[in-house]
Order: sequence, then C-alpha cells, then structure tokens
Amino acid sequence: MGREIELRSDNSAGVAPYVLDAVAGANDGSAMAYGDDEWTARLQQRVAEVFEVDEAWVFPVVSGTAANALALSALCPPWGAVVCHHTAHITVNEAAGTSLFSGGAALLGVGGADGRIAPERLTDLLDRTGWGDPHRSQPSVLSLTQPTDLGTVYPLDHIARLVEVARARDMRIHMDGARLANAVVTLGCTPAEATWRAGVEVFTPGATKNGVLSTDAIVSLDAEVADQLT
Repeated sequence: MGREIELRSDNSAGVAPYVLDAVAGANDGSAMAYGDDEWTARLQQRVAEVFEVDEAWVFPVVSGTAANALALSALCPPWGAVVCHHTAHITVNEAAGTSLFSGGAALLGVGGADGRIAPERLTDLLDRTGWGDPHRSQPSVLSLTQPTDLGTVYPLDHIARLVEVARARDMRIHMDGARLANAVVTLGCTPAEATWRAGVEVFTPGATKNGVLSTDAIVSLDAEVADQLT
C-alpha cells in the first residue's frame, strides 16, 4: 500500500529531513545577528542564481502570511489599495494582515474565471476608480496568487496582460508564490520567467510548501522596496 498524500495545510506536514540536518549543523557556535551571518549571505547568493539576477534582497520571515503582509506593506501606502482576485489567500485567509502592517491599506477583490483575474475585469475596476479623490483608496499594487487558490495556474501571457493594465496606472506588482515551484513545473518555464521577466517586482517563494521549518521569505528585486523592509 502506498503512502498517503498529505493535502491539508503545509503546517500539517513534517519538515524535510535534509532541512532538519542543516538546522542542526548550523546550531553550533555563534554568528552575527540581523542578517550579518554566512547563511543569510549564501541565501542571497543562491536566490540571485536561481532567479538569474545580479542582486536580490531576501528577507526570511516566519510564515507565508507574514511574507505577504510585510511585502505588501512595503509596496502599498496606507491610503492605497491592493487589488487581487476575490478568492486570493491574502484577502480570504490572512485575517487582514496586509491592512494591519500597511497601516490601513484596503484590499479590493476582482473577478475572473478559475481563480484568475480577468484583464477586462481589472481594467473595469481601475476605470471606475476615483483617481486623485482623497475619499477613495487608490489602487497601488496588483497581487497575483500563483498558482491560484483554486489550483489553476496563470499562463505567462495572462500575467503579461495584467501587468500591462496595472503598469498603465503606475501600480506595483506582487506575487504570492506560495506554490511557485508547482507553477514553474506546470508552465515549463524558469523561475525568472515566472517572476521578474513577467513583470513581478516582489514575491514570496513558498518555502513552507517545500519542507522548510517555520520559514518563508520575501524576495525583492527592487532596492527601494528592500530599503522599506530593512
């Protein structure tokens, strides 16, 4: 009889044995705190290699929820709004963490089939926005969940269309990459093609979904956003 497949939360599954071995190996002696240690330096280098960039700013955090909320707080001002699909994890499951850490930013849900934002729905929402109206939250960030919370995947050309609509309104692009590795395999693309080459500026790599111990991360490819998070 084969092993059961675990389909509950990532918090229900065990840690990958090699991760535990690495943690035990690092738990020896002392090291500088607050990111000035050799493991953080190696992490920065490895992420830059995987995502094919000269430099990436990586901020380890305790969970994917923390990664999303803190990343979006650095991207969105308190008077701004984060636009996402109405089924997105950040608005349905993360208990207003984004609004808390951003100091009040709104989350605006938009529709589209199979958990994917429809470009025409996004265009319609932005066209109906009272731009410059101090009584209206100003859409500042487009957040994409990849794969979506319904298990579907955004094709790269779909992301490109959404990014084009958002950029026309000077919006930033965030990706909740909780299961980004699955999307990369499904699309048959590289991690770079799935993220910054598609227009994404800040994303979460989904470490907790891949056997890591109580850790996820914010990856910023924008120095200004990295300064906000430092």
